[in-house]
Amino acid sequence: MPKIGASAIWTRVRARMGDPAAQHALADSLRPLDLAAAIAWYRKAARGGHVGAQAMLAFLLANGVGVPANPRAAVAWYRRAAAQGDVGAQNNLGYMLEQGAGLPRDPARAAGWYRLAALQGSATAQVNVALLLLDGRGVARDEVQAVAWLRRAAVQGNMAGQFRLALCLSQGVGVPRDPVEAARWFEAAARQGDREAAEALHALRAAGAAQKPADPQATLSDSAQDGDETAEEWPPPPAPGTAVWVENDRR
Repeated sequence: MPKIGASAIWTRVRARMGDPAAQHALADSLRPLDLAAAIAWYRKAARGGHVGAQAMLAFLLANGVGVPANPRAAVAWYRRAAAQGDVGAQNNLGYMLEQGAGLPRDPARAAGWYRLAALQGSATAQVNVALLLLDGRGVARDEVQAVAWLRRAAVQGNMAGQFRLALCLSQGVGVPRDPVEAARWFEAAARQGDREAAEALHALRAAGAAQKPADPQATLSDSAQDGDETAEEWPPPPAPGTAVWVENDRR
């Protein structure tokens, strides 16, 4: 039987005394071992106002993980966490509104929550805003703005953003057609395991629309040896200070 450290014992004591932060920490530690017990502690912490517990409880309820799926209850907890500024909860509340899960479908309000999270650096929300803008759902159709949001997400390494940006570049949607840059973003997404991106890249090259780029690492190495101080990584890294949020990517 594994020994329980003093820190874990003290966390459990504080949790039983009603400390929401300790209750959340205890729930996190229990989740891999006893999900039912973890959920009970998440509930206590969420009721005590802990934003992380509220967001996690909402996720479990929305997806029916460890508890029966309850979209309405999930929305209630997402609202509380979103109101406290949790970016993941803001994005996921937007998703619930877009899909009409647990409340009436409302793409306009969904766009508002997506945009709020997107402005704070959520790559997932940036993609979601872009998709609404491309379709004109809940917002006026604006392909140029959609591409701008997709580019922000793609630069952060979001696979869906990279793929969607590449599609826009390859088709000239919201931006001048650029098969060469499209191929780069298709390749970036394909390297992360996107099979559609790999197939699109193959088709683009087969059609002769884009030449296969040289190995990026070799190019960087050669540039460095030649004293080229302008050589850049592809895809480029996030701009300094850009927040990267870990969320459930629905796309």
